[in-house]
Amino acid sequence: MQNNLLARATAFREQHTHPIDSKEEFYEFFTPSDPKQPGIHGGFALAHWDGSTEVEEQIKADLKVTIRCIPATPAEGAGVCPFTGRPSVQRVVWAKSY
Repeated sequence: MQNNLLARATAFREQHTHPIDSKEEFYEFFTPSDPKQPGIHGGFALAHWDGSTEVEEQIKADLKVTIRCIPATPAEGAGVCPFTGRPSVQRVVWAKSY
């Protein structure tokens, strides 16, 4: 039973986790298609982040999205923060709390 639950949870996580490389794509991912009925949309976004608290606060204010996890072992190397254009050590997990 436990193996089945773990397999289902892992599949759900993988299906709803998307790497995002641009600010426009990030905002589109977390913006509901119908503002009158926002419902649950988005999922988990893997996006580079330069460590700036200003960026984190702006995204929280704009979209109600926060960093949910900073992986201890990055899946890939460095990149560029899509919000500032500055270097980023790794991708972090962003999501909306419901």
